[in-house]
Amino acid sequence: MRGIVNVCALWMLGVMLTTAQDSVTLVGRVLDPQGSGVGRASVRLYRTDATGDIRLVTDESGRFRADGLLPGPMYVEVSASGFRDRVQVVHLQRADQQEVEIRLELDGLSETILVTANALPQTTDEVAKATSLVTAAEIDRRDEFSLAEALRPLPGVLISSTGGPGAFTTIRIRGVRPDASAVLIDGLRFRDASTTQGDATSFVSTLNLIEVERLEVLRGSASSIYGTNAVGGAINVITHEGGSPFRGHLLFEGGGLGLFRGRVGASGGYRDNRFRYSAGLLHLNVSEGVDGNDANRSTGGQFFGRYDLASRTSLSGRLWASDDFVQLNISPGTTGVPAANFPADGVIPAQILPPDQVRLLLAGSRPDYRGITLLPGRDDPDNRRSSRFGTTAALFRHHFSPQANLQASYQRVHTSRIFENGPAGLSPQPAAANFGNYVGDIDTVDARLHALPTRWLTFSGGLEWERERYFDRQDNNLPAPRRVATQTEITQRALASYAALQAAFLDRKLQINLSGRGQFFSLRRPRFQLTGTANNYDRVPIDAPPSALTGDFSLAYLAPSTGTKFRVHAGNSYRAPSLYERFGGGFSANPAGAFVEFTPYGDPLLRPDRYNSVDAGLDQYLWSDRLRLSATWFYIRVVSITAFDSSGAIRPQTDPYRRTVGYINGSGGISRGVELGVEGRPSRSLILNGAYTYTNANLDRDITVRGFFRVFQVPRHTASLVVFKQWGRRFETNADIYTQGEYFNSYFAVNRSRAFRFPGFTKVDFTSSYRIWESSTKFARVFVKVENVLDRTYYQNGWRAPGRYALVGIQIGN
Repeated sequence: MRGIVNVCALWMLGVMLTTAQDSVTLVGRVLDPQGSGVGRASVRLYRTDATGDIRLVTDESGRFRADGLLPGPMYVEVSASGFRDRVQVVHLQRADQQEVEIRLELDGLSETILVTANALPQTTDEVAKATSLVTAAEIDRRDEFSLAEALRPLPGVLISSTGGPGAFTTIRIRGVRPDASAVLIDGLRFRDASTTQGDATSFVSTLNLIEVERLEVLRGSASSIYGTNAVGGAINVITHEGGSPFRGHLLFEGGGLGLFRGRVGASGGYRDNRFRYSAGLLHLNVSEGVDGNDANRSTGGQFFGRYDLASRTSLSGRLWASDDFVQLNISPGTTGVPAANFPADGVIPAQILPPDQVRLLLAGSRPDYRGITLLPGRDDPDNRRSSRFGTTAALFRHHFSPQANLQASYQRVHTSRIFENGPAGLSPQPAAANFGNYVGDIDTVDARLHALPTRWLTFSGGLEWERERYFDRQDNNLPAPRRVATQTEITQRALASYAALQAAFLDRKLQINLSGRGQFFSLRRPRFQLTGTANNYDRVPIDAPPSALTGDFSLAYLAPSTGTKFRVHAGNSYRAPSLYERFGGGFSANPAGAFVEFTPYGDPLLRPDRYNSVDAGLDQYLWSDRLRLSATWFYIRVVSITAFDSSGAIRPQTDPYRRTVGYINGSGGISRGVELGVEGRPSRSLILNGAYTYTNANLDRDITVRGFFRVFQVPRHTASLVVFKQWGRRFETNADIYTQGEYFNSYFAVNRSRAFRFPGFTKVDFTSSYRIWESSTKFARVFVKVENVLDRTYYQNGWRAPGRYALVGIQIGN
């Protein structure tokens, strides 16, 4: 892999030094169906071999002009209020000036540019992988503010939450674990080096959207492009890059759960967009939550700036930071439930203690346990988490010639989480206030070259260097000799080389993509400071994880005569074991003895999780492009996966780290299924989006519950429908329907882990908005959202979801 990248780099250098430095001026006009100019239309220009774009706005006659462009293929994306978005490919020739005319249509599905599937721009019709898009306009129509809830209706995506806003939340793609889904911000990995699996899950609940332009979700293997964790897919949060004209907005909403949210944002550009920016602030406060004692606060800020140093050179920077607090609860369990309530064998139906009986339990009385098999999550008055994250990035782009360009980036992700849990609340609880502080830092430097030797071929290759630092400090704060305090500090480095090839044939109707990546690790000797417990890792050799090699292939063909796109995608992927999985430990409740103890969990010799996957599908356009039907079959083979073993197989007498429970390289499994999607825009005022997913995920070994092989927390069936309707110029409504079938989870019952069956549920949300004032450039709207309209009582993995509640808000902007 390294040799391939070096050879290709030398070849591209020769191209740079021998190619003429021509430039082109593109003059265009945007027209409506009658041939009249469309003023104030947004125009974005993308080169096919670079991720950056140029942003323009048409004048009152629909005209726009872009100077200093390089010859070669370019996408022109146009959007205007009241029209479907349009993308047109323009081949810029070596000439002083070139003209283009783009005619918009009123009805039909919008065309758009996607950048996540291959880390380069492609139109919707060209993408050879299963992808989904959520625009900022759709997020506003549904009145969502969290990343997870914005993704809930998408095919293949499963969201699970432990309560209301701010509660711990996970995202799964295609039935694999949450740590097998990569989260990206502007194409760069976002993850927490100090969390259990080294992924983004610990901060999913606090990733509140501020100045976001769109969300792109790639389903299928992506490790060859994005590295670790990109197994089931990748979620790319693309922030707003700003640009003229100036835009600003102010939003306030509040209501049920004691929720208040305020958001302010602004974007603009100077000197013909030579400098452009966006900035925003958000504050979320939930004073009550699901049961009245689930406080949550989040304050975040976001900034993006880009300066074009020259017509071919740009420098951009991005900052996103958040400070958060959430009141935690006792996890669902069976402590106190009579043993006679559990069947001796088989799956246990999850019969959950109702809210009125939970209140009795919290008040110190004995509830009615008849028929009950599980206690839900319940109040823990002195259990809390405070956290912060900050991600900063700098990106440099330079075009050497029409055939070659360089992109170099640096990103730092800093995360910090503090857990405090005192003795108050139902047993088991610590005897004193436990304290845990987890800090992670990841520095990533990336340099890549893009080459466009012909109009139909694009090559990319580069190197990535990453330094990952883990720190934790834990203390049970008990008096000597029972005090246990630990401090761990670990640094790991990784070097990756990668290459990708993108070929387009038959007037870009046939797309072929190849990519490969090699990831190599090195580890410094960890440093431990321990009080009251032994260092269980000082007597064994410490080594870096094995290297990870991945490859990826995808192909798509669009048959223009029938409007049918066929696609296939195959690849292998990996997840590197986290530093916590290798060296971590902590205080945990012993379910058998109902007390809290400290134990090591890690195995320093863990190998990376490995997966092989393939999917195939088709997209069919119907009704003059007003309707698009999608179907995808997927198959993921889990070759090896890291598992937490609490079955009793780990014994201190034989385990080299004297553990009783902990992480092991477990066996694999299979996740396969079907994703169906429908997108429709029958008229200018009606938009429909629907999805159905069937997932059959199983393990090779019954590692958690003996005799049970289904993957926990993954239902076989999920479906969603989002219907947006505009009633005239001012009033609009949005209905959001989601349903999922039964699923299973494991809990400790009568001295062993058992499988519990949870029923499915259906949730309906409804949002309406009315523009109380608007001019040609400004507006003010009021909106109402009702969550869980049907007021269904349901639980996700034992955590009660919010019942029906309403939010009322106002937004002012231009």
